[in-house]
Amino acid sequence: MKIKLLLIAIIVLSLQIQVNAAISVDKTLSQEYLQNNGYSKQIYDTVNVGRARALGQEFYSSEELEYQRAKAPVKLFKRFHAYLDPAIDDYSFYHHDNTPEPTSRDL
Repeated sequence: MKIKLLLIAIIVLSLQIQVNAAISVDKTLSQEYLQNNGYSKQIYDTVNVGRARALGQEFYSSEELEYQRAKAPVKLFKRFHAYLDPAIDDYSFYHHDNTPEPTSRDL
């Protein structure tokens, strides 16, 4: 009986010990950490946009920068395609002005 109580006491006390395997927040938001844990590049961009918004900064993903550097006919075609197919990302989700009045860009 004493051995059982001793084992139970050891187990209970061992549960109280900290593991000290903490990871900093900056490390959990890095692209390397997210990719190693099975997240996509899109999640990494979403995390960085959220972090930049919290800091009051602008963040543009590599796809957005490529779209901004594209020539006018390519942009027009992509905008038209995004208008026809709502599932296509037109890169305006994170970078829009939150005004209560509707505009033509809301369509």
